[in-house]
Amino acid sequence: MPTPRKAKGAPVPKCTKLTLRRAFAAPKHAEKAIALTMVLIATGVLFLETKDYALLGWDSYPAIVTSSVRSFSDFIKNFTEELLDGRREFKMYRPLLNLSFALDHALWGLEPFGYQLTNALLFACSAGSLYVLVRRASGAGASVAPLAALTFFLIHPVHVEVLPVPPRRPEMLCCMFMSLSLALQLSPRALGMRTPPVVPALFALLAIASKETGMMLPVLSFGAVLLYSPREGLPARVRHAATAVVPHLVVLLGALAARMAILGGMGGHLSTQISETVNRFPYSASRMVARLAFPQPLMQKSLEGKLVFVVVALGLALTGTLTVLLGQRSTVARASQRRLVRTAVIAVAWLVLMGLTYAASIRIAPWYVLLPAAASAMLVGALADGLVGAIRRGRLPTRIAATPTLLLLAGLVIWQGCYSPLVNSYGEWHRATLASRSFLRELRCQIRSASDGSVLEAPPIPTQVQPNDDRPCIQGAHVLCAYSVQAWAELVFPRRRIRVLEAKDASGEEPHADEVLVVVTNRMDGF
Repeated sequence: MPTPRKAKGAPVPKCTKLTLRRAFAAPKHAEKAIALTMVLIATGVLFLETKDYALLGWDSYPAIVTSSVRSFSDFIKNFTEELLDGRREFKMYRPLLNLSFALDHALWGLEPFGYQLTNALLFACSAGSLYVLVRRASGAGASVAPLAALTFFLIHPVHVEVLPVPPRRPEMLCCMFMSLSLALQLSPRALGMRTPPVVPALFALLAIASKETGMMLPVLSFGAVLLYSPREGLPARVRHAATAVVPHLVVLLGALAARMAILGGMGGHLSTQISETVNRFPYSASRMVARLAFPQPLMQKSLEGKLVFVVVALGLALTGTLTVLLGQRSTVARASQRRLVRTAVIAVAWLVLMGLTYAASIRIAPWYVLLPAAASAMLVGALADGLVGAIRRGRLPTRIAATPTLLLLAGLVIWQGCYSPLVNSYGEWHRATLASRSFLRELRCQIRSASDGSVLEAPPIPTQVQPNDDRPCIQGAHVLCAYSVQAWAELVFPRRRIRVLEAKDASGEEPHADEVLVVVTNRMDGF
């Protein structure tokens, strides 16, 4: 008997609805699986490279000795004292960094493996958080933005300056909490609430407790809510954004009050006048862009480095102009395009605020570029998705312009990836590890055999690996210095008094009867 035909307006069976839902959800699940796989592979490759490194960086041992917890009062001190307990010239307040070192020391002691494992996990979390942010900002209509942004971030060469050195983990901590705070701020639930959401502000507090850069989150959050607010009309959107950041401002004021009370002022590298910051901004911004675009000095000298950015910029300008003039053919395409533009605006605002931060602090070290790299990843993701959309849905002239521009953008990402620690071997950290262990092993033997009241001349100390000009190099390969050796001695010989001085400070100094005076005189060759 033939099956009767269904009426034209008959309802779709439930099983069909479920099948359709699964079909539409499958690509997003596949995308998440791809992103997770990318993060795990990149983290695994980098950890296999760094797991045998020593505790590198001048601040590693000072951070351990000043944050280690032996009593409840030590735990409280991690919230009530400045970073490194005044052992450095510049005053910082980063209690979350202290707690991370306290946990590492409780679990691993002075075994570098555990500290490198923590750094690798933080790298994975910061990359995953950035992926969540870009996915939330670009919306369901974005086809490649989250994965493109994640790819750019994972392969950026800046990680070779950050991952192997535990004291540089504030960059990853701040990146992770800033990304999560913005992602939660842009959630449909948070945007639809009548009262300001509190959870994004709590993550903002964690970002500020990791690094001072987190203080720019209220401005970023205000701009993000203004762009994505579901309210109608500019005045309503402004009111929504202003209300949404009230918890951020409360958190910021509390963090500033705690910082000023503990440090006796703002601390850090901040300049005293706003006019100086504004005047330095063009220079600091250009330095930041140069470190982002050319993280290796060799890149600036290459032919690709001299041409690729000009060509990509011209291609993007041409494609963008044609896309705006010719327009998209569907309402869905225009809505997706608007979300990508908003994502790009947030990324640019992030970069501008970072430039102002560097102008205020009067310095931009190579490892400071991780946070701008996250913002650049957002921008690359939005540009890549926009170009893909122009090729798929645009008119013929737009497609003709967008195709080579997309290829050039991909070439730029691949070109930077060639210098990534994922595929490129950097020997400086291996040399630094061997030199550090050799120096500390010899000094330990000397201190063990020395009697109290004596003066020791330390063996030649490895301070910083000299970069190589003829191949990719690490620009901030710090190893040890006098105050890091002092902290190491306090950790290794807790029952003896060891005082470490540089030769220029030891002139005329006599050791006390109950201490050993260690004088650091010469640098090790090549360091």
